[in-house]
Amino acid sequence: MPQYRAFISDLDGTLVDSEPQHAEAWLAVLAGYGLDYDHHWFDQYVGTSDSFLANDVIRDHQLGKTVRELQIEKQDRYHDTMRQTGQLFTGVIEKLTQIQAKFPLAIGTNSGRKDAEVVFDATGLRPYASVFVTADDVENLKPAPDIFLRAATLLGIPPSECIVCEDSPAGVKAAKAAGCYVIGITSSQPAEKLSLANEIFEDNAEALERVFEILNESHQQG
Repeated sequence: MPQYRAFISDLDGTLVDSEPQHAEAWLAVLAGYGLDYDHHWFDQYVGTSDSFLANDVIRDHQLGKTVRELQIEKQDRYHDTMRQTGQLFTGVIEKLTQIQAKFPLAIGTNSGRKDAEVVFDATGLRPYASVFVTADDVENLKPAPDIFLRAATLLGIPPSECIVCEDSPAGVKAAKAAGCYVIGITSSQPAEKLSLANEIFEDNAEALERVFEILNESHQQG
């Protein structure tokens, strides 16, 4: 088995059950402009960035708004919701505690830094986010590998020795492009859309348990 020494986790849909809140915030903002979208429409944007979605909507409907203006409207709604109802997937804290006690840990997300900070504080993830990379820290977002390459650099460990957990096709593609071992989670997308992952799990905590198992095996062999 190759040597794996660190873990890099996605945030939304992997640690935090936040994709529904992202969707609701966007749908509410767009409804204010007379645009009647639903959750099925939003699914195509899971794992991408707010700016990507905003740009598409402005282009398709010739809205008299800038990308940044739409982002701010959405972020305000999302932050309010997360502060009230933000929650982690069951078992995540216990598994992260287990991993962090023995191995380097980072979080890499397509969300902006402000979004990530709100989520960390609302869900109790702050102690596990001493190293994190956001959309504000790189030039190219997932599916480009930049976020995971940057996280590996901050950890001081080659990407090929890092394990990544991801729930989106864009995230899986980014992690594979970075050279990481990828565990997909079907919390927001079906398994067939995560087919590039090395392994796929339905349960988030079980995926994190597998991360610890692989890291521990590598540590014992090394």
